[in-house]
Amino acid sequence: MIIGVDIDDTITYTTKTIKKYLKQEYPDYDEYKLLPRKQYIRFLKKYMKQMRSEYELKEGVKEAWDYFRENHYKIIFITARNNKYYRKSNQDTLEYLQQNGLFYDKIYFNEPKKGRRAHKNHVDIFIDDKESILDNMASYKVKCICMGKSSKYPSFDNWYQIIEYLKEENNGR
Repeated sequence: MIIGVDIDDTITYTTKTIKKYLKQEYPDYDEYKLLPRKQYIRFLKKYMKQMRSEYELKEGVKEAWDYFRENHYKIIFITARNNKYYRKSNQDTLEYLQQNGLFYDKIYFNEPKKGRRAHKNHVDIFIDDKESILDNMASYKVKCICMGKSSKYPSFDNWYQIIEYLKEENNGR
């Protein structure tokens, strides 16, 4: 089975870490993407490396990767990551995945519309935190799982639940 996976807020608590830094620097903002352009660029240049190194893995990620390895799943990361204001984004991401023991078969950066890439790579199931991304996936007939809340797709709060879901899927085949 080929599993496609997003990174930010799917395997990591990205938003939680970013908000911590944002509140330090710009206490009046709840979302860094709403910063005026100059402050947005300054914020990313100043904190991106440090934030990325501090992202915590979501609950059950390590165990999910153990399950994937034991069951010979192929893992393809498809992420929108590739920040033009922080040139080492891809390198830092690869180092983070290695440091956390998260193997993968392929990784694609700078993919805001991920469905086409998943389809080309024959992804069976894609896991993301954004329903809009999953809608794009579904248009390519890729089965979807939401890390978080969705009214359209199977939704889970942690990776332990995803493991159980995948076990049930495998038993149903």
